[in-house]
Amino acid sequence: MMEPAPLIYAAPAKLNLTLRVVGRRADGYHLLETVMAYFPLQDTLQFSLDRGGGIHLSCEPAVTASVADNLVYRAAERLKTGFGVEQGVAIQLRKQIPHGAGLGGGSSDCATTLLALNRLWGLQLSAAELAEIGLGLGADVPIFLYQRAALAQGIGERLSPMPALPAWHLVVVNPGVALSTVAVFKAHAAQVGGCYTPPGAAQAWLDGGIQHAHQLHNDLQQAAVQLCPQVGSVLEALLEQGADGVCMSGSGTTCFGVFDDEVNAVNAAQTLRQNNAQWLVIEGKMLHTHPCLGQF
Repeated sequence: MMEPAPLIYAAPAKLNLTLRVVGRRADGYHLLETVMAYFPLQDTLQFSLDRGGGIHLSCEPAVTASVADNLVYRAAERLKTGFGVEQGVAIQLRKQIPHGAGLGGGSSDCATTLLALNRLWGLQLSAAELAEIGLGLGADVPIFLYQRAALAQGIGERLSPMPALPAWHLVVVNPGVALSTVAVFKAHAAQVGGCYTPPGAAQAWLDGGIQHAHQLHNDLQQAAVQLCPQVGSVLEALLEQGADGVCMSGSGTTCFGVFDDEVNAVNAAQTLRQNNAQWLVIEGKMLHTHPCLGQF
């Protein structure tokens, strides 16, 4: 029997255009309101059937202490054991999205794995079923399963479609260091002392048209700068290069600046690369939809 051709998919990064921490549940999960869109920095995953029934993952470069800790492996294992799948899979993951950077790389890889294996193994799970499984693996996984820019609420499970995104030219910068999400939320909680942002701020920003770059906001940014001064250095450098607005994505450490045209963005990115060899600097435009929309 001829084996089916491997499935190859992209797993894009996400950017939080605004992020508000509006509360905390009894189980410790924080309640968020955040507007998320995709960005054309992406990992690549290849999936091939394994008739022996095993799950085999190679990740280059490695981002977890063991393969079993990788969200890609955990997603495959969850589907295989949860639905009695006899077939196995060999997965090759090529990382481009920095680990621990606030870009959702692990969650994106996880979502792509769920979508790909749903097809490869013929599970025919609905979008709602995949979203429930994904949320159990990570709070950012549902936005990548949704495959469209969205307003996310709750712990990330309540998603609402967004209007058209502004045609912003972005320069995205990662300073080459990682931050623990848990540590950032802990530092933020200490700063606010339980006085969280009132609900509705993110929706109000959307209702206002999200055209004004200076209104970008991330409640976690101050805590991240406190823990990692390099985040503050990146934000300052983007402003010095003429960004109309700057913001940190997620819990850091990646930040981005909005520029009024492509030429200014390209020039700013070039200068930042020249002045900071250890930084990852990428110029591009936001994506309203997942690059693999319709392929699953």
